[in-house]
Amino acid sequence: MYLRFFTIFLLALTVPAVAHGEEKGVKLQAQLVWGTDQPKPAGKNLKDIGAPLSEKLRRVFKWKNYFEVSRQIIALPKQAGQRVKMSPKCELEFSQCGPDALEIKLFGEGKLVVKKRQPLVHGEPIVLAGDDKNDTAWFVVVQSIQE
Repeated sequence: MYLRFFTIFLLALTVPAVAHGEEKGVKLQAQLVWGTDQPKPAGKNLKDIGAPLSEKLRRVFKWKNYFEVSRQIIALPKQAGQRVKMSPKCELEFSQCGPDALEIKLFGEGKLVVKKRQPLVHGEPIVLAGDDKNDTAWFVVVQSIQE
């Protein structure tokens, strides 16, 4: 009888630790970015995205200026998806696929625009992009961040 009680007691101690480790997910930063050759428009609540990210985008895309429209921090639990609203017209849906990969679905005005699966490497952005009016573009930049 004592052996059974002791075994149940040990199981009760180990199950929460295992469950907690399995539940640990990833912390992400998502930025909605507007790319343009024009200077920042007066009266708009846009922020400069900073030199490191601007340089990475300039190596691939043609625009001179990149401005942050919005930013979200997402705590994505393992084995669960999450949908995040970036603007009235832009939403993202995240899910982990495997231990180090991420699937991102980008919705524009409620319609699926792009679905991307990519390894999640700390410090390396995942970029989803599309054209906008007046020879400009929008981007969603997703990066893992430290907790």
